[in-house]
Amino acid sequence: MARGGMPGSVPLRRVRLRLAFVVQRYGLEVAGGAELHCRWVAEQLARRHQVEIFTTQALDHMGWTHGYPAGAASVNGIPVHRFAVVRAASPRQMASLSTRVFKLPHTREDEEAFVRALGPESPDLVAAVAAARERFDLFVFFSYRYYHSYFGLPGVREKAVLVPTAEEDDALGLGVYAELFRMPRAIAFNTPEERGLIEAAAGGASLPGRVVGCGLSLPEAQTAPEAGQRFGLTRPFLLYLGRIEPNKGCGMLFAYFKTLAGRFGSDLDLVLAGRATMPVPDHPRIRHLGFVSEEEKVGLLKGCAALVMPSPYESLSLVLLEAWAFGAPVLANGRCRVLRGQCLRSGGGLAYLGYEEFAAAAGLLLDRPDLRAALGRQGRAYVEREYGWERVLAKLELIFAEALSPQRLAPE
Repeated sequence: MARGGMPGSVPLRRVRLRLAFVVQRYGLEVAGGAELHCRWVAEQLARRHQVEIFTTQALDHMGWTHGYPAGAASVNGIPVHRFAVVRAASPRQMASLSTRVFKLPHTREDEEAFVRALGPESPDLVAAVAAARERFDLFVFFSYRYYHSYFGLPGVREKAVLVPTAEEDDALGLGVYAELFRMPRAIAFNTPEERGLIEAAAGGASLPGRVVGCGLSLPEAQTAPEAGQRFGLTRPFLLYLGRIEPNKGCGMLFAYFKTLAGRFGSDLDLVLAGRATMPVPDHPRIRHLGFVSEEEKVGLLKGCAALVMPSPYESLSLVLLEAWAFGAPVLANGRCRVLRGQCLRSGGGLAYLGYEEFAAAAGLLLDRPDLRAALGRQGRAYVEREYGWERVLAKLELIFAEALSPQRLAPE
């Protein structure tokens, strides 16, 4: 943990903070993205601090439909307060508002209508955060784009830390978000690339905060079942983990892989694990396993020729870190600057631009076990060096100290 102190206060390591995490969804069934990032960080910090979660009843991120009961609950020992979503997401309304705010002259009211439509719209959640203002030292908001951050953060801005999880999308150009980025006491960025995006969106301002990232909370490797035996995988395979949907680049991945298999007939399969919101091709070399347990995921990572990550939009890819933690090399979409940066800093993966580079990189990884092993070793060393929980939490503790200064904190 960080051992630095704050002006006029005791060292932060001797202080038990009251931390409220505010996030769009929260629960053991929410298996990826910013929500998993939030849960992992909250569970680690709860070992030293008083942590509570403010969230919605939503389980589904597409329509924000209720999947949890309203009211108080406990998830892995952490108190969770869930509030109703008053309006389901409407794809038609979102398409109309997106066209207006991204392509046409529009007003501030149009941008705020976009945020409401993006959801999950929960006025009760925002009111509860404001009402708890005096009860907590800091409010940690995850995901800048959504309703809870845009409408909830201003009410506690003098106590707010933002974990933006920003991607390279058109929303960064909206004026309402530029204002939001200048509000919190500090920002915990995921990567240097994300910091650059947000500071550019905020008008070139140098924003208070640090690049933090996220540690990993994973099963031990020895508990993982052998992937080939568990799932009947007899050929080398590329592995995709996560939501299977168009904005994760899965459509392009399917097209690339089918072309690769058709042109070269390579001894290679594509295996996908995760929930699908788009059709998965009926193809003899493509296997969709559906939801897998954490232990099964580790077995797949240990058994794959490489993890493939086709997403064009990321703020930090946790699945890349997971792959490297178990020595798997990575094949990533180089058009995403965050993925490209992660591969370059780690030395743990190859980035591709277009089909020809995808096919060449896949062939290289398949033909060169020594290269796969070297990339995996470098990736594992990078994760151990940069993303161990001790290092990540020390950075967060420093951000908290900077956000709270010059307030005085009482020791335990």
